[in-house]
Amino acid sequence: MDKSKFLDELRLELGLVRDHVKTLPSFYFGVTREIAKRMKKNSSISIYETTEQSFVMKACAGPSYLDRSIPFGAGILSSVAIKGKLVVLDEKAMQKIFMPFYQNHHLLGIIVGHIPKENYLLTEDDLVFVKEVGRFIEVQHEIFNSR
Repeated sequence: MDKSKFLDELRLELGLVRDHVKTLPSFYFGVTREIAKRMKKNSSISIYETTEQSFVMKACAGPSYLDRSIPFGAGILSSVAIKGKLVVLDEKAMQKIFMPFYQNHHLLGIIVGHIPKENYLLTEDDLVFVKEVGRFIEVQHEIFNSR
């Protein structure tokens, strides 16, 4: 299957997650599970939310490469928060992707992906997709919190 079709199908499936859940935690769980269905061995997708003092993992599919709770000022998530935009780290064997999501200018959390290069190589299309997922989460966050 070509990448464009693959990403279009994943967009559709993620859109359907919203129709089947009633809470933000179940939405996070559904998003990570839909992405995980298409992941290969050693790939990971996580969603972290901010608290008053740290980033806390709310959902994870695949191996957890980061701690479940990471204090502000420590590690990559704080660096991503400061940059305020998509960050991709291309290491020897692993691609790491970090997408912060916001409510207005307030950081709500960060989507974290770890993808071994042997499994899948990220392209510009993938980065556009991750930005779309970040925006989708922002919109759903507003909807869930307005109830």
